[in-house]
Amino acid sequence: MTRHVSQDALIARAEIVAAPAERACEDHNFGLPPAIHLMTGALFLGFVSVLCLALATPGLVIPFGIFAAFILAFFTVPAIFLKVSPERGSQAVGWTDFLERGIATEHGRCGGAEATVLVLMLPGFIFLWAVAIAIIVALI
Repeated sequence: MTRHVSQDALIARAEIVAAPAERACEDHNFGLPPAIHLMTGALFLGFVSVLCLALATPGLVIPFGIFAAFILAFFTVPAIFLKVSPERGSQAVGWTDFLERGIATEHGRCGGAEATVLVLMLPGFIFLWAVAIAIIVALI
């Protein structure tokens, strides 16, 4: 059965609490400036381009085209999010603001330069991996 419980009783039992803080996934810019977004996408497209040039065969044209199309889609859709939901106040973070404020991570606040290195490290290593494969293919 249900029964009416007054608001004062709920407050006394601490069942009414403050609204939760805004989550990062509700802010579509992820706290990063568009320049980092573009650099990440460029490094992934560079990975596919280097492999496409190193392993140039007619049979791989379609798979590399599909890879490039997916990468473009993965980096275009989040950019569209910022344009679609301006009512949320989700504006792209400026480069100077990002360098001054940095970004909050799970282990604390990280400076802008450090965050840039952290975000671009994996795509950079993936790009360098493609360069290493291209060198190996050229030497064999």
